[in-house]
Amino acid sequence: MDELRVFTRRRMLGATGIGALSALVSQPVVSSAQTRAVQPGTTRLTQLLDMSPDQQELSRDYATGVRLAFAELRKTNSALPQLATVETDGTAASVRAAIQAVKSDPGQVALLGAAGEALALATVREAAQAQLEIAHVAPWLADPRYDQDRHLVALFASREEQMRQVLKGLATMGVSELGVVYPSPQHAEALQAGTAALTSRLQVRLRSLTVPAGQDIALFASRLKPDDPYFLVFMGGSIELAQFTRGLSQRGQQRYVICLADVDTTTFMQLGPGKKVPIVFTQVVPNPHSSKVPLVRAYRDALARLFDEAPSPISLAGYIAGRYAAAVLAGVEPNAGRARVLAEFQRRRPVQLDGWRVEFDDGGRGGSYVSQLLLNAQGVFIG
Repeated sequence: MDELRVFTRRRMLGATGIGALSALVSQPVVSSAQTRAVQPGTTRLTQLLDMSPDQQELSRDYATGVRLAFAELRKTNSALPQLATVETDGTAASVRAAIQAVKSDPGQVALLGAAGEALALATVREAAQAQLEIAHVAPWLADPRYDQDRHLVALFASREEQMRQVLKGLATMGVSELGVVYPSPQHAEALQAGTAALTSRLQVRLRSLTVPAGQDIALFASRLKPDDPYFLVFMGGSIELAQFTRGLSQRGQQRYVICLADVDTTTFMQLGPGKKVPIVFTQVVPNPHSSKVPLVRAYRDALARLFDEAPSPISLAGYIAGRYAAAVLAGVEPNAGRARVLAEFQRRRPVQLDGWRVEFDDGGRGGSYVSQLLLNAQGVFIG
């Protein structure tokens, strides 16, 4: 059961305010890649996690779902490869060290569920540079630029698909420009190229707004200029979004905020966000609390038995990733090597997971599901 003991974020959130929480997560977790030991001589799937301050919340949540799936499935399939976890500190050096460690160990036959997106992008680049011939399955990656990479198996709706769904709802308002807010220069460096590539396809202007290094996010939000776009796509996580909305509220800034699937609404609301700021949340999985899809019910039941965690869209996505990986590996002989595992994932065959279908489109992505949830100016969720 030690493998199932993960950071219980929501318990911590209940005991801290946003300032205390920000101070807590600002402490470095690791300075280099660290690997959790597994039994020698066994094949394993390796999950890379980004434990840097602004990514560890999402990484731990996604890892919760992946581990949950494997804990359940190993009860009936002892031949399933073990799950190893490699923690990085988000720096290029630690990602490079992690990839080299994987490359030098033939027992690691696939990468599974790298989280979050900056890490997933760095992993794609570092693996290519290292000529690591290995499947990279279900990373938390909304950037569609690498969907046709023969090593990559992306499962959830791209950023473009998420933004298309939002723009459909905004079409009646005549929206022609969106502001894209990056909560740090590091976010901008990792995500800006992929976001900019969407401009022509979405037929909307995108204006970048980046919080300068070291500047408080709430202060930045309170100083938005009158001519800055009214509709803002926020490219950070729950903590940063809460700070941003606080800044908007302090000065009574009238803005409409759109955030993509990196934000968990439950966590966000526990962080004391700013009032009277309408927010659209996109999600790439069904509602983890209320969906009647059998797969989601199985997730809720397993989560209640094994973890001190409330359901969340991100951990549900991790659970789907784990279930999908296991379903594909069921068609591979036990202890198969990297080449055989990669070949099986490259088939990209449709998979049914208890009422949830993974099916790849011509672009190479295995999912396009997007739902929206509106938090209106009165603080009420709609949708």
